[in-house]
Amino acid sequence: MKLSVKEKVCYGLGDLSANILFAAISFYLLYFFVNVGGLSPGLASAVFLIAKAWDAITDYLMGRITDKTRSKWGKRRVYMLFGALPYGLCFLLLWLVPGGADQQWEKMLYYTFAYMLFNTAWTVVYIPYNSVTANMTDDYDERTSLNGIRIALANVGLIIGAAVFALLADGVESVFYGIFGDSKRAYLLAAGIFAAIAVAIMFFSGYNIKERVSDAPENDKGFFTTLKEFFKLPEFRNIMMCYLLSMVGFDIIMAVFMFFINDSLGFGGGAMAMIFVAIPLVCAIASSALWVKLSEKYNKHKVYVVACVYMAFVLLFAIFVPAETVWSTVLLCVFAGVGMSAIQILPYAGVPDVIEVDEYVNGVRREGAYYGITQFMYKIASGVSIALVSLVLEAFGYTESMDGTVIDQPDSALMAVRVVLGVLPGVIFLVSIVFSHRANMGRDRFNAIKEELAKRRAAAEDDVSGESAAVDTADSASHGGGKFAE
Repeated sequence: MKLSVKEKVCYGLGDLSANILFAAISFYLLYFFVNVGGLSPGLASAVFLIAKAWDAITDYLMGRITDKTRSKWGKRRVYMLFGALPYGLCFLLLWLVPGGADQQWEKMLYYTFAYMLFNTAWTVVYIPYNSVTANMTDDYDERTSLNGIRIALANVGLIIGAAVFALLADGVESVFYGIFGDSKRAYLLAAGIFAAIAVAIMFFSGYNIKERVSDAPENDKGFFTTLKEFFKLPEFRNIMMCYLLSMVGFDIIMAVFMFFINDSLGFGGGAMAMIFVAIPLVCAIASSALWVKLSEKYNKHKVYVVACVYMAFVLLFAIFVPAETVWSTVLLCVFAGVGMSAIQILPYAGVPDVIEVDEYVNGVRREGAYYGITQFMYKIASGVSIALVSLVLEAFGYTESMDGTVIDQPDSALMAVRVVLGVLPGVIFLVSIVFSHRANMGRDRFNAIKEELAKRRAAAEDDVSGESAAVDTADSASHGGGKFAE
């Protein structure tokens, strides 16, 4: 089922909207909690762990809700249209600084509540957005193309949310700090602008896409039954692990990147931070078409293996880049950006294929439940990984500050940042290769499953038509007999 370029772009804009907010959170929220909010790294880790655990629970519930939704705006689009405004407003709450420097537990409780509230609003929008991919098309290559455009636009959102956010609010050299002389006000104003942009774009995306692929019989199975049936599918287990590992590795990169640029390399915030954040994202956008073309020529998992080995090798150089050396940092960012697009595109493109496998084996189509469980598992993994990164920073002596004040960090903390960035994501990417290979979801196998499902649906429609015709004939005979008897 082919999609127009216009609709693919409109769909991709939804991830641009989401990634404007996601990037600001991923690159800056931990840094903001510690260096502007004055929260200790240990308590910040608790915030992320609790909020992500809550987020994981709501993801599955929202997935089930969308499976049962019936409205004139569709099963999934309706939440994109009406959920956009709340998720923008809740984003603002994350960038307030409550209490004084010594009120650690009060801050921890506030940020936990605010993050949980935002994650709930995010779930209402993003789970349906993810799920609608399988409703738009069931073509193997169209899904790769759709996700290629989506990831390209997602990286545009990452640039806006990460690089521009740095220019506006990060550090004493940022635009809003120069105007107000206050990091707290600078971050809050930047967040307000980003929220307004994200709301408008998400609504536009939901308005301009269509849901076409009809559902199989509705999923009426409970959480544990659904989970059990998913985990019985080897395709689910392996594609899911590949997806989770690729996302967790990417989350770790984003979480420590500002610590790497501002502290380990000593560049500070403002324009320099914007440049170093923007370079890998621009390179990811520029190289996304290459990875899509390669995956069309070869199977996705083969291309993914190359990308993972490449990224693991490139990231190692983060350990050795000299502080305050611009060109070596630029080269690291360029080469990392090229591989980063593949790490994002290929696992994403394979995730919706499991929906057809599930329908093939279990006879039910449940996109919402599937994406809810997917995000449930991802949020738990992400929360644990970011919490561990925070604890590592605290263990090696990283010290929090208030209102963006620069503190000279100990050498042990600076080296810990380098090692976390240079080693941990690469190892995770390499492990994900095993699961990508085991998934065995090449183009030929997927198309064979899709053809069998088409035959089953056609046969089911013929059965329904035959039963309807038989009922009509019986009714006609009954009415005719009555008249004859008269």
